[in-house]
Amino acid sequence: MRLEVTLPCDERFRPLMDKLAGKLVAGFGYTETEADGVARALAHATSAVAERAGESDCTSLAMTFTSAGGALTIRVRYLVDGAGACASTGASVARLLAAGGDDAPLAAMRRAVSRAEVGEVDGVECCTLVTPLPASAAS
Repeated sequence: MRLEVTLPCDERFRPLMDKLAGKLVAGFGYTETEADGVARALAHATSAVAERAGESDCTSLAMTFTSAGGALTIRVRYLVDGAGACASTGASVARLLAAGGDDAPLAAMRRAVSRAEVGEVDGVECCTLVTPLPASAAS
């Protein structure tokens, strides 16, 4: 399965993104607690940039949900005008996600999923979240 969703990098779209992520993740058979953890990790990956829009030129958040190989992978790409790298005016996405030490969005994501990474893919800043699928969905 692969699903792509692109929303404006704007806090006004937070309720839609949260509801969509929660429903998608729950649909894979995760327990409510597990689904909430994955959805919270995704919220951290997006809200850290959307809430601090003045520190980044990011205009869109492109989220790709993929299930393969027994894992759910969610990749968030931080886009400028729908394409290309998210050019930062003051802080890169990696720095925005890492700011705050143990309370940083990246630290919270790493507590919620088995793997959370920030980097570039094809010149676009991304955050990738990976968590094993529940046994019932992995088969």
